[in-house]
Amino acid sequence: MLQPKWKPAAGTNSAWETGRRLGLPPSSMGNILHGSKLQLCHELLPSDTVEREAFARWVLSEIEQDFSWVFNILWTDEARSSFLYSVNTHN
Repeated sequence: MLQPKWKPAAGTNSAWETGRRLGLPPSSMGNILHGSKLQLCHELLPSDTVEREAFARWVLSEIEQDFSWVFNILWTDEARSSFLYSVNTHN
């Protein structure tokens, strides 16, 4: 299996490590990563098809231009991770 040779733009995959290297306090990183109230959206509706297809085409075009582009996205799962507070996904 081929492994892509890439390096994240910030030199790390960790948002917290990036913040530390930039001299940002944890509270600022919390505001950046979780600047708004957590909103759980699990349902895909038929009316979302056009937007989802447009987004997928845009991502594919970015990857075609620069294969390493996708590796600079901060992928998170807010329902499973919390940095400065607890997340209750059952209410």
